[in-house]
Amino acid sequence: MPVDVGTAYQLWCGVLILGIVSAVTSLAVMWRDRQAFVDRLMDQMPEMSGSEAMTRDDFLALIPFGLGVAAVGSFVILGLLYLVVRQMRRGKNWARMLLTLVGVFMTLSTVPTLFGVGAGTGVEGWVLGIVGILQSVLTVGAIVLMHRRDANLYFLRIPNN
Repeated sequence: MPVDVGTAYQLWCGVLILGIVSAVTSLAVMWRDRQAFVDRLMDQMPEMSGSEAMTRDDFLALIPFGLGVAAVGSFVILGLLYLVVRQMRRGKNWARMLLTLVGVFMTLSTVPTLFGVGAGTGVEGWVLGIVGILQSVLTVGAIVLMHRRDANLYFLRIPNN
């Protein structure tokens, strides 16, 4: 395995660790702002047709379940991404291509944060913004390393002359 691929693996592991930080921070923000979320739902209730009227307490009771589903979903996605990263390290070209696509999407989705849009407010907003930017930097580095000459030879199984 070329050094570039090993370094790309380490960078992707850093992206995943930052993903855990981002998921935990996002869940904490959602828990803290649950009252405002329920307020918005209650405001939209008259617009919903054909459904039973739910009370504010009903919505509040569903919040822990929703956060649990979000937490499980986040960690399943991170776990699957780690499995793909491991396959990339083993020289699987499909994993390199998939990580390239995911990385480009992640990086482009961080662009609004650079302009102060969508990161949120308060300490959590700063944490999410900084984590997103660091993830993008690590992701771009990993993508570049995965496509260097020695890495291409490794993934495409071309003999090195």
